[in-house]
Amino acid sequence: MAKKKILLLNALIAASREGELGCRRAAIAAANPHLKSVLTSRANAFAQAAHELQACLLDLGEVPEALPPAPGTTQGMGKHRSDRSIVQAISKREHAVQRRYARALRTHVLGSRLRAVVRRQYRGVQVNHELFRVLRQQYRAPQERP
Repeated sequence: MAKKKILLLNALIAASREGELGCRRAAIAAANPHLKSVLTSRANAFAQAAHELQACLLDLGEVPEALPPAPGTTQGMGKHRSDRSIVQAISKREHAVQRRYARALRTHVLGSRLRAVVRRQYRGVQVNHELFRVLRQQYRAPQERP
């Protein structure tokens, strides 16, 4: 059971790192200053989540894994030339993080303390999901009227 808990925490740490890296790279590539600010804020939130999960892992007497960057995160946002495409790409990544957290909460390996941490972080992921939904609507291509 402890092994599964450690694997789960490492997976959530990896998801948070991926989210942080993706948002930081998107912030650099974004043209709109407001979008840059939002993405930087989200990157900082992901970094804080990873740090908190690493502390939980250290409390269990384990050292967080040194994970290689996830596929696709080693490149910049070069193929995304517009803020709209950046928002769409980040939104997809964020949705994957949301699924990973939801899956973690469905497991029975977390103790009550860790479950509370993951549940609180999941609420933050849900807020991100709503934020990116709004951003997708804002950056949606204007529809032509007949």
